[in-house]
Amino acid sequence: MAFSHMLNILKEKEKGTIVLVRLGSFYVAVGEDAVLLHKKLDLKCTCFKMNICKVGFPVIALDKYVEKLNETKYSYVIYDYDAKNVELMEITRKRGTYNFQTDKNINCIECSGDVNKRYAKEDKYLVALNKFLESNKNNKDETWIDRIIK
Repeated sequence: MAFSHMLNILKEKEKGTIVLVRLGSFYVAVGEDAVLLHKKLDLKCTCFKMNICKVGFPVIALDKYVEKLNETKYSYVIYDYDAKNVELMEITRKRGTYNFQTDKNINCIECSGDVNKRYAKEDKYLVALNKFLESNKNNKDETWIDRIIK
């Protein structure tokens, strides 16, 4: 599983909610969340995968962007991926209005190069996601994962 697959699973779990996940020294959002954050917070879009945008902000600016996210009135959840311990943790969450943005890109031109090659490494994201799901086993949301994995 690549980082993008972990994000897709989290997006399925958090339908209508903006999902940001720490990747290195940035919190990133992709697809429809990236387009919405680009429009609302003027974050710069870059290419995540072919025809899928990505936005992000530095980890050190988390408080600033949480404040900006709160002003949007949208629901959001921010996860921290700890590469050293291969764990995924929920940092903060806000319930608000649903994100009904459907565009996954902002008129992207075709990406250059094979962006999928950079995700051919060990499946550390799946390990982190599994640890996170196991720690929240008593949640009512257990059925959503069954739909995704099948």
